[in-house]
Amino acid sequence: MIGEEQMRVDIYRIFLFGVLLSLFTSFLLSSTPAMIGLGFVPMPYGIQIPPKGSPFVDPDYGTTIVRITDKTIDKYSGLGIENEYAKVDPENSDGTLVVLRGNDGEWYLYDTKTYQMMKHLADIVGGEEPEPRWNRYDPTVFYFLYGMELRAYNVDTGVSVVVHDFKADFPLASYITTKSEGDASVDGRYWSFMVEDSSYDVLRVITYDRTSDTILGQKESFPDEVNWVSMDMSGNHCVVGYDGHIAQVFSLDFSVVMDLPEGANGHMDFALTSDGRDVLVYQNTATDWIAMADLNTGVETPLLWIPFTVNPDIGLHISGNSADKPGWVLVSTYGSMVPPLRSRHSWMDNLLFMLELKSNPTVVKIARTCSYTSIPYRERKNYFAEAFAAINTRGTKVYFGSNWGRTFKHDYTDTYVVILPTV
Repeated sequence: MIGEEQMRVDIYRIFLFGVLLSLFTSFLLSSTPAMIGLGFVPMPYGIQIPPKGSPFVDPDYGTTIVRITDKTIDKYSGLGIENEYAKVDPENSDGTLVVLRGNDGEWYLYDTKTYQMMKHLADIVGGEEPEPRWNRYDPTVFYFLYGMELRAYNVDTGVSVVVHDFKADFPLASYITTKSEGDASVDGRYWSFMVEDSSYDVLRVITYDRTSDTILGQKESFPDEVNWVSMDMSGNHCVVGYDGHIAQVFSLDFSVVMDLPEGANGHMDFALTSDGRDVLVYQNTATDWIAMADLNTGVETPLLWIPFTVNPDIGLHISGNSADKPGWVLVSTYGSMVPPLRSRHSWMDNLLFMLELKSNPTVVKIARTCSYTSIPYRERKNYFAEAFAAINTRGTKVYFGSNWGRTFKHDYTDTYVVILPTV
């Protein structure tokens, strides 16, 4: 059935984040060879999909993984469910709740200790995607977008209040959005939005200060179609991603603009270095490296070569959410179960790993995703099987979606969490 294409599959182990970077690094370097570095670890066959709520220990990396969701128990409406995207922390500030997106566009609240569904968040849906973003300091509140409104939702009461109605500022507009790829600054003060009309055409990009309830800047013209917008983690820069043009960095009033390096238009996310600098980490499409650019200077640091010569079917997502434990990003990779003709799986395939934010970085493998976008390479892809792995802000857990290499229905995934032991 597979013909000349060789089938080799892959799966899991441990990542340990320490409070002090030196302790963390020394611990990792003394760990198993399979965990550190770029060695290939083949996936064993026949691993059963774990039942909901039962910890599963990966045989290769030793990581503890728990399946959070199961449609037969939870009764969500669609075929699958997972965290929204790699660039967003789905977990609240004290780690007790997680908000998940059904692959049909519905939203749900889960308890992270019992893994039980707590609530169907039907009342946050209106206009485009609601893009829920947790309050940094209050575990009962998240912000979401509703038409032209930024709202705050209390999960205990089920009541939402309007933080700011941008319709008053832009009466001809219909929606505010980041296209599900943006976030506020880590403290939740500074935001950036695309302002769209009823046809979803971008009228302008704005920055907003929630503390003073003021629009700080706005811009109407850009070198390409705007694909997404976001604030950086410190709230010092607004970054605009485009359909084809390299990403651009703006001051909050848009008076200063800087192009990022050539190739800075693949999947990307914001992060903090160990010394507190704001960087954007991305797949450089010109060099085939994972790289980072300093958002103050634009200087690029190549981090890790992507082995496309081994397997050209490697997709990447970046998650830099772990602001409480800076200096690292989570990388998740995706692709087909059977590589393209005359290719083979690389060490990087269908993997979760931590990447240190410095030249010649340490690579720490966490787990296999057990998720494949298709069986043969040339087949319709399951977009949601890209895993979209997201590390939480505290740097203690990783959430991701997986079809576990078992069911290739187009919209199917379940949500899993990797629990990261601390030193």
